[in-house]
Order: sequence, then structure tokens, then C-alpha cells
Amino acid sequence: MSFAGRGVAELSVPYGQFALPLQDSLLERAFECWVHGGDIADAVDYPYEPPAAAHLHGMIDLAARLLPATLAARRRAGLAAPARHLVTAGSPGRSLHLEVEGRGGGDWYIALDSPAALGSPDHAVAQVALDGVEFCRLVAGHVLPVDAAAGQEGDREAIRDVLFAAASLSRL
Repeated sequence: MSFAGRGVAELSVPYGQFALPLQDSLLERAFECWVHGGDIADAVDYPYEPPAAAHLHGMIDLAARLLPATLAARRRAGLAAPARHLVTAGSPGRSLHLEVEGRGGGDWYIALDSPAALGSPDHAVAQVALDGVEFCRLVAGHVLPVDAAAGQEGDREAIRDVLFAAASLSRL
């Protein structure tokens, strides 16, 4: 995108009921291509490796950044527990520590009660640990939320809501 001029990365790309910045939409498309390529490879018994760690990290980061708004949308639809403690936008609030291990991994703090709150280690009420590829399979709708997390600690309701929100990111 560097050849396209300033401001291009911030252009909005519509996705049905929501929109993503151009750079995120390209990441989402790469994610979809990888997932569908893996489906085809599985169908014909062909070896197919996950993306390089840096690329996988970008895909995981995009999904993690989408989780607070997705959780809020599920809450409005009655598919997640009600918010427990609303905070002002930009303030730290109750958070879930998402620890993604292995290739592309890292640590994310997912705001639980307000999509505009900041996820914070000091306000973590739960922790979920998953492998990077497994997290992507959850986001792609290839793993059931109840089967996804290798490690879980803390507020069970928060864990359930975040895992189901991750699975609902699938556009399949």
C-alpha cells in the first residue's frame, strides 16, 4: 500500500453490517485464503503449513482487536451475559487475558464490558491460553468454543463469552 499514497490504509472497506480499514481488510482476506486453502488441502490430503509467524500474528491481532465490539454486539443480541461494570471510553475496565502460544502468539487484554474501554492486565478477571493456529481455527469456525481453550482460569462467564465471540467472527 506504500505506493498508493497517504491515507489509503485508513480507507474503509464495507463488510456487510460493519467496515474495516483497508489494511485490516487485506489481513482478513489473507486469513480467509489461508483457511480455505487449508480446507482444500485437507480434502485432497495435501500438506499445508500455517503462515509465517509474523503473518499469523497479524491475523491473530486483528481478531483480538475485533473481540470487544463483537462481544458488545452479541450482548445486544442477547447472546452474551450483560455488562457488569461500564467504564468511560478510554478507561481500563474488566479484561480477559488472551494468551496465544506458539507461532504468531502474544498477549492481548480483551475489554469485557465496554468496547471502548481499554483492556488491562491490572483489571484481568480471567485468562485463556490457546495455540495460535487453534485460535485461528476457532475464529474461522472450525473449532467449537467449548473445545478451544487449552487453559482457562478465572471468570467462567467471561471466558465463555469471549470464546463464543471469537467463533462468531467467522463469515462462513
